[in-house]
Amino acid sequence: MKKITYILQIFIVLISFSTLQSCREDSLEIAELNRTAVNSYSDLFNAFWDTMNNDYNYFNEQEENWDDIYRKYSPKFKAFSTFNKANVDPILAEKEANLAFKYFAEIITNKILDQHFGLSVVIPIPSVKSLNRQTTMTESFVSNMTYKYTEEDGFVNLGRTQRNPRVSQRDVRRVMGLQKLDPASIYVGGPLLAGFLKSDPETMYIQLSQFNVISHAINDGAFPILKDINSLSGINQSYFKALKDLDNTSGSQFENMMNDNLSELKKLVSTVIASNEYKNYTTALDKFKSTELVDDLEASLTPLANFTTTAKASFDTKNDAVLPLLRAYYNNPSTTAGQKAAVNELYGIYVKRIKSYQTISSFIFSTTLWGIFPITNDFDDVLSSIARNYSFDLYKKVYNPIANGKVKKVVLDLRSNGGGAVIDARIFTERFVTQQKVWGYQRTKEGNGRFNYSPWVPVETNPHQFGIKQNVPTAILIDESSVSMSEISTMMIKSQGNHVTIVGDNSAGGTAGLGGQDTFNGGNRLNNGYLSFYMPLMAFQDSNGKIVEAVGVTPDVKVIPTQTQVDQLSTTFIDPAYNAALNAIK
Repeated sequence: MKKITYILQIFIVLISFSTLQSCREDSLEIAELNRTAVNSYSDLFNAFWDTMNNDYNYFNEQEENWDDIYRKYSPKFKAFSTFNKANVDPILAEKEANLAFKYFAEIITNKILDQHFGLSVVIPIPSVKSLNRQTTMTESFVSNMTYKYTEEDGFVNLGRTQRNPRVSQRDVRRVMGLQKLDPASIYVGGPLLAGFLKSDPETMYIQLSQFNVISHAINDGAFPILKDINSLSGINQSYFKALKDLDNTSGSQFENMMNDNLSELKKLVSTVIASNEYKNYTTALDKFKSTELVDDLEASLTPLANFTTTAKASFDTKNDAVLPLLRAYYNNPSTTAGQKAAVNELYGIYVKRIKSYQTISSFIFSTTLWGIFPITNDFDDVLSSIARNYSFDLYKKVYNPIANGKVKKVVLDLRSNGGGAVIDARIFTERFVTQQKVWGYQRTKEGNGRFNYSPWVPVETNPHQFGIKQNVPTAILIDESSVSMSEISTMMIKSQGNHVTIVGDNSAGGTAGLGGQDTFNGGNRLNNGYLSFYMPLMAFQDSNGKIVEAVGVTPDVKVIPTQTQVDQLSTTFIDPAYNAALNAIK
């Protein structure tokens, strides 16, 4: 059995346990296959079945008998004969491909419990060669879909339908921003719309369209801190020996110039570190770390960037002169081949040393803008970019009022929130947490085998350092399109007590933990060219030990809008779920 360390996606829980043995009935003994060797429809089905058999996390709770699936569908796939064959009837090839899609749909539709589960199937049909037709056919499958198949046309039509009318995030955002929120208090940035209600200045409304707050968060790692490099040595004179032996005058000239430039760079870093502008910046950064107050930090960036730009002008001038001087020497008709080689090697050493000075001092700094765009640039340019692009208002208008007690009631709108970054649980969701509480349990696979599961491991909330200081009336809005991180956040906050009311419709019921391939035994991202899996690596229970997969979080107050109310929201401003949320926190 494989031994693994459980590093939960949200919380790190260290436990020791003995092996959990399954008491289930013996399952089919089918050897683990080479899942990449697919040469027939039978291989295709066996690779699918075997992957599920060894990596799927919900067989204990799954109603469908997996052995019955094998007994029923294995003969059907074995009966097909056209997989990746060029010299077969193209009509038969398309018909078999569509029948295969039909069978996958039957196996998966509304039967696979895991609502994050996805499967894409590519079937090669090289016998179909006309210009208007494909030589492969592809379909994607999820559990909560509908499909249609008729023998006559041999066509599979896949799609998902929603149970109830659903308000659009855009309409809600428009109504709240224009009608309900105090304009002076509104924050709009990325996935967040927030502000205090006109009708109740102590109630903060937050609409989170997806969990991607991490890309707008300020963390000290995003801010460069310079390091003193005065102790670093210049370029050793031995590196200039080859050129000096051939041309002592030029070799000495280049040695002096290059080492002078390195000294200039060390002087530049020391000048910036010693400046009042840099001291103001580091003091403000320390203040932010201990208070999350951003005014001083925001105010310090541009002066320091401007000071640094001016201070580096002398170094830039000297550094920019090196290459033209070396190029002129290199291209001089009197320069020998040996001198050219020595100059070329010397310039490479100089460039590496300059780069190492810049990197060690953090004068060249790598970060990302909004968590997406890489930035590798000079110290002053990075500061200027941060000053232009970071969401300081997110802290001033949202996070600081939560921490300082100005927020007395909360409406958190997670309707149609499809989830996102798990780290947002730490940097956003736990701002509404006051107690360490178990809010659920997670389980993964301990090794191959259908029922080889770990014990259920508790996951807990942990109050944010700058979160809300005491419980306040809180309403969380969810609907059938609230999934994954929106459900996790709802359960985390609900675990805090009865001051939290969940309003709306049952959520989607997609709570299984995701992660990269091979993070745990369970879960799978296999892509063998024909089958592409998106299979979560954990199973999940709520704090009461109930599976919420495919069921969803059940609201305390059930409110489902009519289609008319949805259609007229932007003109009538009547939002039944929002109104119920306000009533719940009165």
